[in-house]
Amino acid sequence: MGDVAKASTLLKALLRERHWQKYSTFCKEWDRVAERVDPDLVGGYPSRSQLARWLACDLKGLPHPDSCRILEGLFPGLTTTQLFTVGADAPATLAHPAGALPIAEIALGLSTTSGHGVVPSEEVHVDKACLSGDGALSEEIAMSAEESARFVRRARGAVDQDVLDQLGADVSQMAHDYLMRPPFAMFRPLSRLRAEVFELLDDRQRPAVLPSLYQVAGQLCALLAHTCADLGQAYAADTHTRTAWLCADLAEDDALRVYVRWVQSNVAYWNGDYGRAAELAHSGQRYATAGTSLLRLASQEARAHAAAADHREADRALATAQAARSHVGPDGDGPGGVFHFNLGKAAYYASEVRLALGGKTNFERAASEATHALELFAAQPDLEQCPEFFAAAQVDLVAAHLALNDLDGAQEHLQPIFSLPTESRTLPVIKRMKATDRTLTSQTFAKSALAAELRERIHLFCAYTASRELPASPD
Repeated sequence: MGDVAKASTLLKALLRERHWQKYSTFCKEWDRVAERVDPDLVGGYPSRSQLARWLACDLKGLPHPDSCRILEGLFPGLTTTQLFTVGADAPATLAHPAGALPIAEIALGLSTTSGHGVVPSEEVHVDKACLSGDGALSEEIAMSAEESARFVRRARGAVDQDVLDQLGADVSQMAHDYLMRPPFAMFRPLSRLRAEVFELLDDRQRPAVLPSLYQVAGQLCALLAHTCADLGQAYAADTHTRTAWLCADLAEDDALRVYVRWVQSNVAYWNGDYGRAAELAHSGQRYATAGTSLLRLASQEARAHAAAADHREADRALATAQAARSHVGPDGDGPGGVFHFNLGKAAYYASEVRLALGGKTNFERAASEATHALELFAAQPDLEQCPEFFAAAQVDLVAAHLALNDLDGAQEHLQPIFSLPTESRTLPVIKRMKATDRTLTSQTFAKSALAAELRERIHLFCAYTASRELPASPD
């Protein structure tokens, strides 16, 4: 039997046979079964990296008993032990139409013989690319592109325009990837590329190329800071922002200065230091000369002042942000991607300001802004839709409904959030969900059975966060 067959579990083969190999599809099927078996397990599916270990049978034992219950519900008639059986040792008891050779049997190196059911076959050879799913070719394309990019970056004796163009394209790609990929998956690629750029700077380069190299180094440090902040690593985030700020000064890049100040302000904001968050956001506005820079920092300053209960300054900053919205064009800033502060983010930032300011009128406007944010995100191309942005706006909408004492409305809008993959449950998302939990403990909802049920589900949601992925993050 080929090596590929030996490395395949029955679980992996069955997922392919039923066309559930996409992670999002698997999660939907998991939740479908969880609703029937135990609603508390909805959203408790494994992370991408954990599922990969399951499919490779890289386990010391069986998964958690709750996970076993769902797996056996997904595949009635099979035990979890059978699902994690490897190769030809897997059970051959599944019935299929005569003459049909299901993918599960092909993947496990099995074939049919007339009148004898399923028997091991030494003649089956399956191409690895066929087994690895729809994402295999795209992953190979990405790997080959990275190899070519690395060759361009290293082949020259000194940095020239070709190298600078390649580095600029690399940063732009990573900035766009940040919208789609979880933070822990971005950290190592960013760190590796930054190390290459630092090596180039350590070599003696022509003065003419130094500003561009410092700009790229600063952008990568800023993205690393953003990644660390999303994962709750405040010290690392602050350290990266200091280096990014130094590089921005050396490159004289105002757009990068704005982004760095925003990351620094965000770190302070989620640590509860609202005064410093507002100060950092305000100080960066002197550099906000183009694109969405002013909208980004004014929006951040407004929500920091609002959280600090400084209503006058919050209103002032919010007015600045509202005025800046009308000057935002469809094109992204600089490298684009996460460097572009889109109108959807501005809308849910405004929603958070309204929530903090309080009062029925502000609560209604908060609901309107959060709804508008979700509409704007939904209208974006698929490759620009960020699950964390959707979740943030959705939680803000939940908070607005709770502020208006609409528990049923809050429940409706909480449901999609519970399905957010574990690796996308960043610090800002978790902090928002914990704030929702605190609201549900208030006197208004103290005697509500629905509120108690929602709190239990929020506790389960917050128990599995993106930071839990750090020890097992993939290369």
